[in-house]
Amino acid sequence: METTASSMGMLRHWLYDWGDANVDLFLSINGAVPDAWLWLPESLTWLGSYWGAPAVAAMLLLWIRRQSGDESLRVKRALIRFLLVLGTALSVGAAAKEAFAFPRPWTALGEAVFRVVGTPVSRYTLPSGHATYVAVLAAAMWPLLGWPARLTLLVFAVAVGWSRVAFGSPFSGGCVGGFRLGLGVRGDRRSVGAVV
Repeated sequence: METTASSMGMLRHWLYDWGDANVDLFLSINGAVPDAWLWLPESLTWLGSYWGAPAVAAMLLLWIRRQSGDESLRVKRALIRFLLVLGTALSVGAAAKEAFAFPRPWTALGEAVFRVVGTPVSRYTLPSGHATYVAVLAAAMWPLLGWPARLTLLVFAVAVGWSRVAFGSPFSGGCVGGFRLGLGVRGDRRSVGAVV
């Protein structure tokens, strides 16, 4: 029992606390956005929500219809990979939230949290669903895009993570965990090719 508690303490330190750096970073970001600028994190949070997945799928389907040959096949594979990896990553993320049970900032910090906007769908913070989604989106779209669009996608993903912390929903570690999860769950090219 003591070994399990020790292991959980180490896991908590590396995934969640970062020697208090996670809390310090959270408080810096959460308190830095003036009320007049709340539209920015609100817009980014809305655009980076996994509820946008059907719109991304529809956009990729339209893209497939406008292409032919190898290009159509490339986009088709990206669509299938996006859908399969997203379902897997969000399922693993939901299970990880329950398994780790790391509390959200207002539970852990109470009055120290400057701003909490909205009501999250889960009680726990690691990994962030928004960060997981934008990482899956970036990984799926990456092979289809040129460098300017790739850089825009990276900036967007980081901005979505920032917006969630600015809104007081996850700690910064929750966003990093979501990015790692979204990028870590990959669709195998052979299995995707077999489906297509």
